[in-house]
Amino acid sequence: MKTKLFLFVFLSTMCVAQTKKVLFIGIDGCRPDALELANTPNIDLLKAQSIRSDDALCTYETWSANGWSSMLTGVWNNKHKAFTNSFTGADFVSYPSIISRIEAINPALKTISNVHWAPINNTIIAACDVKNTVATDLAVKQTSVDALTSDNPDLLFVGFDDVDHAGHAAGFSPTVPSYLQAIEVTDAYIGEILTALQNRPTYANEDWLIIVTTDHGGTLANGHGGGELTERDIFTIFSSPLLTPTVLTKSIVTSNQTINTTNLNSGTYASPINQVPFNFGSNQDFTIEFWVKPTSYTADAPMLGNKNWNSGVNKGFVFSALNGGFWKFNIGDGTDRKDIKGGKLVINEWMHIAASFDRDGLMTVYENGVVVGFLNMVNINDINSGLPFIINQDGTTTYNFKFSGIYKDVRVWNSVIPNNVLINWATQPITASHPNYNQLVANWTCNETTGTSLLDSSVNANNATITGTVVRNSDVNVALSIYDYLGTTRQTDNAIAALDWLCIPIQPSWNLDGVSRVPNCITLGQVNYDSINSQFFISPNPADDVIHVRFFSTSDKLNYRILKTNGQVVLNDVVMNNNSNFEWDIDVSRLNKGTYILEIKEGNRVYSKKFIKK
Repeated sequence: MKTKLFLFVFLSTMCVAQTKKVLFIGIDGCRPDALELANTPNIDLLKAQSIRSDDALCTYETWSANGWSSMLTGVWNNKHKAFTNSFTGADFVSYPSIISRIEAINPALKTISNVHWAPINNTIIAACDVKNTVATDLAVKQTSVDALTSDNPDLLFVGFDDVDHAGHAAGFSPTVPSYLQAIEVTDAYIGEILTALQNRPTYANEDWLIIVTTDHGGTLANGHGGGELTERDIFTIFSSPLLTPTVLTKSIVTSNQTINTTNLNSGTYASPINQVPFNFGSNQDFTIEFWVKPTSYTADAPMLGNKNWNSGVNKGFVFSALNGGFWKFNIGDGTDRKDIKGGKLVINEWMHIAASFDRDGLMTVYENGVVVGFLNMVNINDINSGLPFIINQDGTTTYNFKFSGIYKDVRVWNSVIPNNVLINWATQPITASHPNYNQLVANWTCNETTGTSLLDSSVNANNATITGTVVRNSDVNVALSIYDYLGTTRQTDNAIAALDWLCIPIQPSWNLDGVSRVPNCITLGQVNYDSINSQFFISPNPADDVIHVRFFSTSDKLNYRILKTNGQVVLNDVVMNNNSNFEWDIDVSRLNKGTYILEIKEGNRVYSKKFIKK
C-alpha cells in the first residue's frame, strides 16, 4: 500500500508548476550484481521510473576518494587529482563540488550533506549550508529524515558507508550473505527517507530528482583499489516520473575465429627491423594495441616496450605484468613518469590491451575495449629512449623477469585512435576502410605458421625478427570478446544531472566531463533559434560515430551543445578558432540512435540544425 501511495502522490505532482529539488543518495561499495540479488523494495520502486544503468563505470584506482570526487565534481581524476584516500595533490579549487557551485551561483538554494565517511564533508565539499558528519549509517538516515521533515533542502546529499564495511569484512560479492544483508538494511533506511520526503507538506508542489549510485564495487578476495571490472562496474539510478524509463546496458561483442598462433616463450622476443617509426619524441601522438594470451610470467615481466624497465622514470614506455596477477602501463621521459594499472592478467585467457597518447591531452589505457583510466600527458616530454621497440621484452632485451605468451594483432598507429574505433576493429583484420588506415605504422598479425619473423601487414612491411624459441600452431579456435560501454552512464554524469535539474547553468569554463541524462530548465520551446547562417553545415547526416561541423563566424569562440528533441542536453562544449572558418569534429558514438539538434551560440544569437544518429 505504501508503494502505491508513493507512486500516486509522486505522479500527481506532474500536473502543476513545481519547485525542482534533488535527493542524491550514495551507497559506498555497492556492487550492482549484489544490489540486483538483494531484497530492496525501495530502490526497486525508484528503478521502475528511472533512467538507469548497472554498467556505469568508474575509473581506476577504485578508492572512495576517487569515486566520490568524480561523482560530486563532475570531472575525472585527471582534473580533481584525488587518486587515493590520502587526497594528496587533490584540486577542489579548480574543480569544486557541485554543492559549492550551487552555493556560488544561487546561494538561496538550501544545500545539506549528511555523510558517514568524513572526507566527503571535510575535503570534497567546501561550501554547503549544512554539513552533518556522523558515526553510523543509522545516524545518516535519521539526520536525512530530520532534514526533510524540519528543514527545506533543495539538494540533500546522503552518504551511506556500511555496505563498504561489510564488503571489507567478508568480501564484496553477491555470494556473501552479510554483504547482501548490509544492502538490505540500507534499502530500509532509504525507504524511511522516501517516506519523509512524501510526507512533506509542500511535496505536491515539489519536483524531486532522486539519484542513487555508488563509488565503486569490489572483489571477494582483494576488496577494492584496483582495476578489475567487479571493482569498476557500478550502478546509477536517475529517478523521476518525468523520465522515460530506460535501462542503459553494455554490450559484449564476441568473435569466434580460427587463427594461427605465435607463442613467444620466456626469454624470446621480436624486434622490428626499422626502429625509426617508434621514436615518438616529445610531440607525436600514437596508439598501441594488441591481443595477448599469457602462458606464464614472473613479477613485472614486460610484454612490449622500448625502455629500460629497471626504472619507470626512464625514457620510453612499457606494457608489463605485475605481482598479484595484474598488468600495467608505464611511460617516462627521464624526469617524470605516468602509470595506469589494469585488471587481472589471467593465464591462458585472451585480453585486448591498448593505450593512446594525445601528447597535449590525455593518455588513455583500455582493457578489452573498456577505458581503464587516463592521465594528463602535458608533463611528459621526450620519450625517445635510444632503445629498440621490442615485443615480449623491454628495450634492453635482457630484463630479469620474463613473459611467455601468445600474441595477436600487435598494431602501432601514429595518431590517437578513438575508443569506438578500437572496439569496432579489435576483432577484425585492418583494411583500407579503417578510418585511420593512413596512420598505421605497423601491424603484426602474428598468424605465420613457420619462420623466425613476425610479418608486418601494413604498407611499411616492417617485419620483426624473432630471437629465441617460438612455437607456432595452425588452425586454433579462439573466442575474442570486446566490451562496449559507450552507451552507458558514467560517474561524472551524476553532477550534470543534479545541476541541470536545479536549473544551474553549466559554464563551458567549468570543463565538466559528464553527460546530461535528464531534462534541464531550458527547453527547445523557450529558445529563440535563428537558423539564417548559410555556412552552417553538418556532415555526414545521418551520422555513425562522428559529425563534421562547419560554421562561419567572426568570433574566436563558439559555445555549442547537442540536445534531444525533448530539450535534454547530451553535450555541452566550446570550440576556439583564430579565423572566421570554424571546422571541427564531434564524437557522437555514445549517443543512441535518433534525431538530435546541434545548437551553436554566437554572442546573443543561437543557430540550430537537426541531425540523425544512425
